[in-house]
Amino acid sequence: MRRRAALAAICAALLLGACQQSPETSAPATIVDAAAEARKALGAGDCAAAAPHLRAAIAREPQSLFLHYNLGVCASHLNARDETIREFRWVVAHTDPSSPEAQTARRWLIQAGVLTEGATAATSDPTVGDATVRGVVTWSEGGAAPAPSRRQLLILKGRHGTPNQALGYTVRSDEGGNYVFKNIPAGTYKLADVIGGKAKWRLKVVLEPGQEAAIDLSPENGLPARDDFPQDG
Repeated sequence: MRRRAALAAICAALLLGACQQSPETSAPATIVDAAAEARKALGAGDCAAAAPHLRAAIAREPQSLFLHYNLGVCASHLNARDETIREFRWVVAHTDPSSPEAQTARRWLIQAGVLTEGATAATSDPTVGDATVRGVVTWSEGGAAPAPSRRQLLILKGRHGTPNQALGYTVRSDEGGNYVFKNIPAGTYKLADVIGGKAKWRLKVVLEPGQEAAIDLSPENGLPARDDFPQDG
């Protein structure tokens, strides 16, 4: 009963905080409608209405802290324990531990008995590790000199037949072409820019625990110059 009461108190505080959050000003155009509808519902204190919009927005922008955190808030208010755990684990793993979002998410997970004091997300979630892949994406079109690729979608997918075959992560490069995959479990992956169809890159990436791999993507290691998975083509 004491734990249930503590969780209820956290849920109430989470909902209040979500309703008071300012909207993201740089949300990509592809998720504006879903995110805007979610904000309207959050402003009205209606988590039941906000949750489906947040899920739809996350499907299009899976690396948004704003979306994951607020879906966790709504799920906690709706007593959707499994969804709350998933979203708050994501928050703890993908943001600065000192941020308000990470602190709130960790506090809820501890009260729920999912984490213990001092535990890391990596010890609780097999989809979260301590390896990193980062680099710069450049590409050339029509014979022009290679230039940074902005908002380039990249996919890191666990290889079939390996322990992490079910894992998959997506990011987009920033305005300077920089990208980073964080908190990745050790293992073997394929780094590509599409799931199916014509790809620019198909590279094999083998990560050790705690490794930070620097992999720049350019025409020099793109197809047809290099293809680590020709069978996937």
